[in-house]
Amino acid sequence: MKTFLLNLLILFLSVHLFADPVKKSDELCSCLKDAKESKNEKSKKKCLQLREKHVKALKKNSPEYNEYIERLNVCERQLMGAGDIDANLSTEKKIEAVCNCFQNKAQQKMMCFKLQSDYAKTIANDEERASFNVASGSCDK
Repeated sequence: MKTFLLNLLILFLSVHLFADPVKKSDELCSCLKDAKESKNEKSKKKCLQLREKHVKALKKNSPEYNEYIERLNVCERQLMGAGDIDANLSTEKKIEAVCNCFQNKAQQKMMCFKLQSDYAKTIANDEERASFNVASGSCDK
């Protein structure tokens, strides 16, 4: 019985210590910032390896993994200068925000595509999301 409880305690601690999405996302975000500043290929490769390690530890599609991805999205938007998204905007306002990005930041199209993707994820209704993707996709012309 003592062995069982000890194993259970070790398992519980290892899951919480090694699968902490906040700590892991902060670690990768820091790595990405350093890689962006250094513009060194080794730094970028280090970040990719770190992400692979995190994905294995967090187990894809788990609540911890989803939290990790959400936090990384915020980090990536900050690194690109895109800022936060407002999930409560109407679909029309989301389309307008994406179109404004494509018109005003033509040199930073990746940031606009990221904004478009992030807003699409905030739309639960499949038909509405498809309509958003078509309308906001036509802005990039």
